[in-house]
Amino acid sequence: MHPDIDADRLTDVFAFDDDADGAAFCAAAVLSGEKTATSALAADFGPDRSIPRAGDLGIVTEYDGTPRAVIAYTDVDRIRFGDVDAGFAIAEGDGDLAAWRATHLCYYGARCSAHGVALTEETELLRLFFRRVYP
Repeated sequence: MHPDIDADRLTDVFAFDDDADGAAFCAAAVLSGEKTATSALAADFGPDRSIPRAGDLGIVTEYDGTPRAVIAYTDVDRIRFGDVDAGFAIAEGDGDLAAWRATHLCYYGARCSAHGVALTEETELLRLFFRRVYP
């Protein structure tokens, strides 16, 4: 096994995005090093899904579940939707802040709707920074 991979720290196996093209794009961005962070709606975590901590590992997959990379979370913090800045948008691999907002207004709008609330500038997100461990 790879020396940086501790199976006891594996917390998640997931595909980025809700469709095959988006998941493939994001997995490729992780592999190229362009994507070093992601965000999540804080309300999506609770008793059945714990928030990753620094040192935890995740397996990034294609939409169909094919594994592409192992990542190690390096930092996790909370931020309001309206406080996301250009540096974080770049770390997420979305280019600039305008592109990040356009993509995430739609995505988090749908996630918030599933929780019966509206997305606002005050909506709490998690910022999850990571490094690619394998390959």
